[in-house]
Amino acid sequence: MEKGQPGPMRAISRCLAQLALIGLLLAACELSPAPPVPVPAQPAPTSAPTSRPVTPRPTAAPAATTILEPVAPAGALVLWAVAAGAQLDALKRLTAELSQPIGIEIVVIGKSANGLQADIRANALAGLPLPDMILGTQDDLGILQRGDLLLPAGDGLDPAAFIPALITGSTIAGQRWGTPLAAQGALLLLYNRRLAPTAPQTTDELITRARQLTGGERYGLVMAWAEPRWFVAWLNGFGGAAISSDGSPSLDTPQVVGALNLLKELRASGPPAPSTYEEGVALFQQGRAAFAVDGDWSLAGYADYTDTLDLAIAPLPIIPATGHSAASPLGGFYLMYGKSLAGARLDQARAFGVALTQPTAQARIARDLAWLPALRAALADPAVTTTPALAAAAQQAEDAPGLPPNQALRCTWDAIKAELPPLLLGELAQEDAGHLMQASATNCIAGAQT
Repeated sequence: MEKGQPGPMRAISRCLAQLALIGLLLAACELSPAPPVPVPAQPAPTSAPTSRPVTPRPTAAPAATTILEPVAPAGALVLWAVAAGAQLDALKRLTAELSQPIGIEIVVIGKSANGLQADIRANALAGLPLPDMILGTQDDLGILQRGDLLLPAGDGLDPAAFIPALITGSTIAGQRWGTPLAAQGALLLLYNRRLAPTAPQTTDELITRARQLTGGERYGLVMAWAEPRWFVAWLNGFGGAAISSDGSPSLDTPQVVGALNLLKELRASGPPAPSTYEEGVALFQQGRAAFAVDGDWSLAGYADYTDTLDLAIAPLPIIPATGHSAASPLGGFYLMYGKSLAGARLDQARAFGVALTQPTAQARIARDLAWLPALRAALADPAVTTTPALAAAAQQAEDAPGLPPNQALRCTWDAIKAELPPLLLGELAQEDAGHLMQASATNCIAGAQT
């Protein structure tokens, strides 16, 4: 707007700019699907379930956070962090310690995973300032970067020092947009020691033992059968990748056929089809399933079932045909730098990011926040190796695929998700499923680019 235009026109211009930002944020859908959330155990169904597996998703836009936020002192940096409870308290303590040598005060404000983006939209609509820094996932990073709300990481850190999947999850157009702090979203092999005293080491052993333990109202194995996150873990063990190094779908391959065949072999030990993720969680909680493939986010949901569940945790098993372990995609937690930062304040924010990646701080992240450290060297720290869930996730971390924050990931995962149910129901051959997945993902990406 030119200087000579009247005040009302400037106000309209500001409003239109804010609405454009809101529209962009609303249109930027979550690109790497969130892991499903376990539900409390339900009574055992009296007949086979009739609905196909789906990942639980919100039915309405999340509400903005309504709690009163602390007022930042003049000159302090404001950090919005996806953390709550004990994790948020631990993050605040760590932030206070690391910010002192930098000479800056940092005010940490906790947000829920959904509340973060809702509050960003609310602030933009109200014309309020956005935070100086944001600690969130690769989904948050992708949405904020496309909204032109971030600066490149610019922290000078060597990408090779970090779990490769976390570099993938923060890189857009060859540039990194966040400082990697921790990994999340690992799939683990859970087993009930009351039914299975030890963990299978290979998928062949898992198939054999799961079938032996299936009978009556008990099943050998439960998991989210028709969800891409689980399938990609098996595909990775076969040496395949859902997305190739050039960013294109890679689904019409022998590795995909092998992984689909394995999935069908594993499915024979599960509940009658179709069976949802939630139903599998309930069966495992009730002691009616020996093994479960589930995520690090689910472990707290099993803690209250000691009467039926003697929980133990192991890495995903090895694929005998390749000698490689299955490894699920890993998402990340990143420190991101707001577009308004500049000069000394930007230098201080980036110095804080670097401090969070040092070995001592990374060990604290593992011990106090129960997050898998992003720093490869920290994976051998006792805080990781003496914690079963972190130790199991660490064994797979080096080989885990990342979740690139782009449309190709969404198109590829949607294509996989569409073909897994008919494959598992015996309506589609493995080779045909791979052809259809590849065509669907390719067409989706082409459509998004037009």
